[in-house]
Amino acid sequence: MIEMAKEFDLQPSSHSCGAVHFHTVRPGKEVEAAESFMLDPAVEYAEPDFRIVAAAAHAMSEAVRRGSDLRGGLPAVRFLSDASSPMGAAPNDPMYDSQWALGKIEAVSAWKISTGSDVTIAVIDSGVDLDHPEFAARILDGYDFVNEDTVADDDYGHGTLVAGVAAAAANNDRGIAGLAWNARIMPVKVLDSQGQGVSSDLTCALYWAADQGAQIINISIISFGPSFGMQSALNYAANEGVLTFAASGNLFEQGNPVTYPAAQEGVIAVGATDKDDSHAWFSSAGSFVDISAPGVSIYSLFPPSHDEYRAVRGTSLASPHGAGLAALVLSAAPSLSPAEVESIILKSAVDLGETGQDDKFGHGRIDASAAMSLTLSSLPVRLLLPGVNLPSPTGTPTATPSATPDAAQTPSATPSPTATPSPAATHSE
Repeated sequence: MIEMAKEFDLQPSSHSCGAVHFHTVRPGKEVEAAESFMLDPAVEYAEPDFRIVAAAAHAMSEAVRRGSDLRGGLPAVRFLSDASSPMGAAPNDPMYDSQWALGKIEAVSAWKISTGSDVTIAVIDSGVDLDHPEFAARILDGYDFVNEDTVADDDYGHGTLVAGVAAAAANNDRGIAGLAWNARIMPVKVLDSQGQGVSSDLTCALYWAADQGAQIINISIISFGPSFGMQSALNYAANEGVLTFAASGNLFEQGNPVTYPAAQEGVIAVGATDKDDSHAWFSSAGSFVDISAPGVSIYSLFPPSHDEYRAVRGTSLASPHGAGLAALVLSAAPSLSPAEVESIILKSAVDLGETGQDDKFGHGRIDASAAMSLTLSSLPVRLLLPGVNLPSPTGTPTATPSATPDAAQTPSATPSPTATPSPAATHSE
């Protein structure tokens, strides 16, 4: 060990996260050093620190600078207060009628039961616009792993887009409605102003969010290799009762490589669908995809302006739909385990493509209304949620009462075995 340390100029760092410790080596020797240290029986694992990127339009920072639309088709929309626009039980947010995704997954029906109250979603991304009115009074203290401070503000825009889909305020006469619009948001910054970061920061962010009480984590970030450190952090979060969602990636037409952390154990990988419930042409596919959600022409917040909303595409926008749905389920039934919440989301999904689970859609496209119905059926029969009126029994009682049927059962939270990833090479674009 001492000889290898000298060979690679190993310098221990005071930086550590959970069981993961970080060291620096001579530049250009990262992969070679990791491979050498893996041969030492005293070392559990060693791997390079590799690049991670936002799982959305890579031109985002340039689009913000130019003020251009990310999709190149739909124009930007400025917020205009117009409470008369929504109809029926829909919220009064002026752009709700443009949010086709919420109609597709029947969000209004789900909102009769839950809006995400008392649930915390950690958005591990480029930070969140901490002053945006759509998140007023619902942003918790966060952390910036890029600049190593407690101000997890967004200087790229991606994290704010993601948080808007999951939890922008509804019924506030402004902009859009998020799926879990009463959920709390925990901003965790691991991507810089160019939408890039390193895997060690993501690993630390997972430990940190779990320790801070996040119940759901959304990671709309991709990399191109499995990570021992990240897997240990995902395992830790799962043991702390956290449900983690990740974007499957947008590389279906670029060779469809396997992307991480979506393909790691303990993650619900989310692919994207379009308005017709078809596979979004860009959405990365594979056996690791667990579920799908709308991810084309999705309106959300477009910082730095607080009055601008734009339509974007990507599995980055599909993943927070999944996270938002988990918040609705958990808010309605706080006693459910993460495994039970996951089971409800998968079982209630609308099966698309090949019958059963497939590489493009996973178990299907999420359905918020069906998920809430399944949530209610999973609760003890005598438990009534506030404001939920269950139908009264009908028919004439028999002389001999029959046995009371058990509530619908869902699988218990049994962690799946941890995969053993191989060392990942540093990736650069």
